[in-house]
Amino acid sequence: MLNKKKILSVLMIFVFMFSVIGTGCSADDPTANYPEKPLNFMVWGSPGGGSDIFGRTLGKAAESHFGEPMVVENKPGGGGATAMAEMSQRDPDGYSALAVTTNLVLTPLTKDTPNSYEDFDPVIMIGTDATMIVAQAGGEFQSVEDVLEAGKERTLKWGTFGIGTTDHVAAALLVEMTGIDVDFVPFDGGGEAMASLLGGHIDLLNGNPSEVATQIEADQLIGIGIFSEERLEKYNDVPTLKEKGYDIIVETWRGIVVPKGTPQEVKDKMFDAFSKACDEEEMIEYFNQNDISKNVKNGSEFLEFIESQHNFFQETLTEMGII
Repeated sequence: MLNKKKILSVLMIFVFMFSVIGTGCSADDPTANYPEKPLNFMVWGSPGGGSDIFGRTLGKAAESHFGEPMVVENKPGGGGATAMAEMSQRDPDGYSALAVTTNLVLTPLTKDTPNSYEDFDPVIMIGTDATMIVAQAGGEFQSVEDVLEAGKERTLKWGTFGIGTTDHVAAALLVEMTGIDVDFVPFDGGGEAMASLLGGHIDLLNGNPSEVATQIEADQLIGIGIFSEERLEKYNDVPTLKEKGYDIIVETWRGIVVPKGTPQEVKDKMFDAFSKACDEEEMIEYFNQNDISKNVKNGSEFLEFIESQHNFFQETLTEMGII
């Protein structure tokens, strides 16, 4: 029969063995306790723009599922090129993520940038939103016909976030089809472009509904056309370009990518957290208020979609002579 001293010794051995085993498991799988600190969530738009609104709304909704804060960082410039360059250099440890749009494929196709979508691992696609032409409420442009008529008489100033971005491609296709005269004016972010339009420095701006909703509701701006298959429920009075005889469908898709080489286990946990965030009340409200179609895809599905978009825009931009 064991005495108390021997029993204590045996117990201490078991405690030591379990502690070693536990430490070994943690060492073998450093992602087991992920996440253990705040996540840096980068957006490539300026404050107030569509990308910023998307990133901040999703980040807030995802915090409870990550169990850690999502620290949003704005990195505007170059149609996303600045943010891509920065994010591509971050450690692939799951603590840095980038909110992306269609510019993930468009910007590398049209700019001399060192990065492309291949420098990142897709985590999740969230949804798509349309591209809308907006002008000052009560101003010269109240319809697509007004734009086409004026564009044949003078040079229109049309705001864009860079050559080859979704807003530019949509407008450029219309210019090509109609022969109107347009001078594209580049901006680094939505906030700056909006101020220029409201100040009368440009005539028109293409934006996602999430970027222009506040100004439309305040009767500062008016939507005059939308580059989508069908009219939007919230803006049912805004006709599609297709209705006007110009079959131009250019939409913005949104999702999350991380630096290349991020462990699959981490990406799986990120997908789980972000996908659950899409069902939170603030994200449901975001989808509804901005007429965004929720379209969740996992990493492999998102990659396949990105590749198809790359091929589509490469062909389209080549035909347009942009690349």
